[in-house]
Amino acid sequence: MKDLTKKLAEKIVSTTSECISSAAIEKANQLLLDGIAVAVAGSIQEEPPSILATHIQEQEAKPVSSVIGFGFKTTPVNAAYVNGASMHVLDYEPMWSPANHALSTNLPAVLALVETTEVNGKEALTALVKGIELQGWIRHASRENDPAVLRLHPPGVTGPLSSAVAASHILELDSDELRHAIGIAVSRTGSALANVGTMVKMTHCGMGTAMGLDAALLAQRGFTANPDAIETPRGFVDIFFKKEFHGEELLNFGPPFRVVEPSYALKMFPSQYATHYAITAGITLHQQIDDPSKIKEINFTCPDMAYIDRPQPVNGLAGKFSWQYAVSSSLLDGKVDMSTFEDDRRFAPDMEATLKKVNLNMTDTIKGDFLATYVDLEVVMENGSRYQTRCDGPRGSWNGGSVSLEEHLIKVRSCLHTRLNEKDSERIIELANSFEGLHNKDLRELISIAATPKS
Repeated sequence: MKDLTKKLAEKIVSTTSECISSAAIEKANQLLLDGIAVAVAGSIQEEPPSILATHIQEQEAKPVSSVIGFGFKTTPVNAAYVNGASMHVLDYEPMWSPANHALSTNLPAVLALVETTEVNGKEALTALVKGIELQGWIRHASRENDPAVLRLHPPGVTGPLSSAVAASHILELDSDELRHAIGIAVSRTGSALANVGTMVKMTHCGMGTAMGLDAALLAQRGFTANPDAIETPRGFVDIFFKKEFHGEELLNFGPPFRVVEPSYALKMFPSQYATHYAITAGITLHQQIDDPSKIKEINFTCPDMAYIDRPQPVNGLAGKFSWQYAVSSSLLDGKVDMSTFEDDRRFAPDMEATLKKVNLNMTDTIKGDFLATYVDLEVVMENGSRYQTRCDGPRGSWNGGSVSLEEHLIKVRSCLHTRLNEKDSERIIELANSFEGLHNKDLRELISIAATPKS
């Protein structure tokens, strides 16, 4: 489509905080609280963020923006990098449709700029909504709704562009500057699905948000790029979406905004989203089975997602990306939480024995699109009795029933309490819930508390 980047940039810049509905602000508030809580937990529950934080801290960069959970400041770009990684490492942030990680690729850029500008809460939330909006329309326009067709991990492809948009709102870039920011971001895209289940995966989100922020900061200084980088030959669409891309749909950017429609799925388990279907089914049957040690055979039918076919995950982290581990852990324990993915649980004798009982049937007759997918689980006991269930969607998803605000706060508090005492945790919740009306000094207080190593 001719002049796509130009028209898109003009539409993005013309979208102000006055365009954001109360419904969108309410959703953005919940996302902000979820993201900060998950980042606090991610910074301590998994080893990779501490390695990354040490790596960044030893570079002794200018201390400007806070690093969540580690108690030091660094450049805005570096802070966004680490915070994005911490926000994603647990795989506990909300899921989107089409599938993506739109929170950890946008919110860290916004938080980093809170401490370098005088942005208030309403404009910060507007920036978050705008970044998520672009990312959602790129994914929708690609028609890559089924994970089986993905060649690259989406946040690394879309994150730099969306983060550039979020940052550009706070930096008040005009449409020409935004076109250059997008052009710079296009050259920062890409992330290999081969690294799913490894330490590297979290950096797809960390680098995505950091590179978008960097692109916007460079554009603010007058750094230029191809101003038509989305639609030009050998540009963004040509590189990543040759087969099918409906570029004109990017111009749908705007109300009611994708944070509202189709909205997002709150994650209530810290693992890859498709495994939530398996976990939900497993918990359902756990409640019917007297003794999981008497299970003889587990038959699990699911969509074809080869990258989460891991019969023997190499460690707890890899278990987050394993159909087999999701089924086994939920059947054994009747619950899945952060401790499920620790190495001690992964290599416990009962887990080792149960993993060997799982028969996986991945079939292309079941769509992988989260709006249409489902799984079937059958458990055969040693005495010959059989238990069966089907999951069309975990709770918190589009097809699985809603999660109440009170239930969400249970998740938030469990994450915050990994590092923070009750007083500090409740202060974060209080500030986040009134974020729209906060002045910059209040935003800085929230981030300062979240950055505390231990309270």
